[in-house]
Amino acid sequence: MGAMSDVLSGWLSKKLEQRGWSHSELARRASVSQAAVSGTISGDRKAGADFCIKVAQALGESPEKVLRLAEILPPIPDIEDSTLLELLEIARNVSAEGRQEILNFARFRYQQERGEGESGA
Repeated sequence: MGAMSDVLSGWLSKKLEQRGWSHSELARRASVSQAAVSGTISGDRKAGADFCIKVAQALGESPEKVLRLAEILPPIPDIEDSTLLELLEIARNVSAEGRQEILNFARFRYQQERGEGESGA
């Protein structure tokens, strides 16, 4: 397969190695078949949305991240900072009220940091 399966398969392999999980352990935790896990990691099988969502939940990752790795969702352009990517993923997955709270806090921190260099008399 193409680069997209390489990205997802490499990422999944790394995650399993970090946790000491086998393909069958991920399959069990994600409630998917071992054939689906092994086929996705080997690049012989294209991951579907349902697979990505279940695997994301099993790994404690955002479904959006895994869907982007599988190129089911398009990549976010021009954001290389992993913290910004995570903030964006979180903001997209909370309520409108939650997004407003995040924005208010970000504005507060920005104003704090801009004011740090000034003498406040």
